[in-house]
Amino acid sequence: MTIEQNFDSKPSLLGTSELLFTGLTLLSIIGLSFGLHSLLVGHHHTFGTTREVPWGILITPYVFFACLSTGLCIISSLGQVFRIEIFQPIIPRTVFLSLATMATGLMCITLELENPWRVGLNALSSPHPASNIWWKTTIYSLFLIFMLFNFLALLVKNEKMARFFAIIAFITVTMGNLNMKSDMALLGERGFWNENYMPLYFLSLSTLCGCAAVILFTWAAKLLKGKPMNRAEELAIQSTGRLFMVLLLAIAYFTGIKVMGGFFPEFTKNPEAMYNLVQGNFFLNFWIGEVGLAVVLPLILIGVAGVQNRTTMAIASISCLVGSFVLFYDLVIVGQLIPHYYQYNVVDLPQYYPYSPSLHEIMITTGAIFFFLAAFIFGEIVLKKMKIKS
Repeated sequence: MTIEQNFDSKPSLLGTSELLFTGLTLLSIIGLSFGLHSLLVGHHHTFGTTREVPWGILITPYVFFACLSTGLCIISSLGQVFRIEIFQPIIPRTVFLSLATMATGLMCITLELENPWRVGLNALSSPHPASNIWWKTTIYSLFLIFMLFNFLALLVKNEKMARFFAIIAFITVTMGNLNMKSDMALLGERGFWNENYMPLYFLSLSTLCGCAAVILFTWAAKLLKGKPMNRAEELAIQSTGRLFMVLLLAIAYFTGIKVMGGFFPEFTKNPEAMYNLVQGNFFLNFWIGEVGLAVVLPLILIGVAGVQNRTTMAIASISCLVGSFVLFYDLVIVGQLIPHYYQYNVVDLPQYYPYSPSLHEIMITTGAIFFFLAAFIFGEIVLKKMKIKS
């Protein structure tokens, strides 16, 4: 694969791209300004978190974008690391999307912390190798650097160097993703995150989201430019669509395990949380978001229209990504709502701890999403100047 400058002066919607980038950037600034306000006045005044529920909705975009970045890295590695030729046309865009999503995720976790500057200082001055969270921060920060060098190497047409950084990034982010279960299960030793299938679940879900993002944003990029996909890109997207279909079936299996845990307590380590998810206060999130949008609707759309229908595939991808975001929200929040020592029937202990996102948390989350969309448009403006030949 070679990359060269494209000086084609054929009219396109590049002006529209620049307007979109400006608009999305302004919306992102508005949302993220709530995060800066929280840093100034204190999170205890602006966030809905409590001592009992210390992780709020801002952990959701962090986990979502970090897992999405992992999946995008895996998809790009199919062509870049494992040299599967059919995936090579989508490497540059996929690498950039992986870079942008990880940057968005790390930005979310930074704004979630009340003293984020301590992370960098203490991580270097007093590292704690026995801490899962220290490893997670270090691994994802290194991954961001490796993917940046990977993308820059692609831009300067140094394919050998790009593949070197791609291999390191692939190994690094896979380690971080497999560590996700232990990272989340530390919080009060909540069994909700400590199921044995969680490492494989996170890896499968990340790759599923990566497939959905590749399909959606490749379709959006071509729509934005007003140009159809070439034959090589069509074959790459169709292959990604087939992998997407297989992973949907895998996630359907894991969703079935959740359903079993919600109806039959003996199948889960935290039956109270699973009941709250499947039959309790979060049942709409579960059945509409996790089951309907994330799995069932995409399966129906792809099963009816096939992987050749690009618009239908894009709709299926949007549905899957929205459902996955709801899934990650449930994954972060539901386990925390079960009171500690609930099994001892403590007097005046509530059945569930309360939590609802504050305005600041919602605005920061919205700002982060707009930030990623603005980054995608910016990437397309940059890639517009490059012509890819396979």
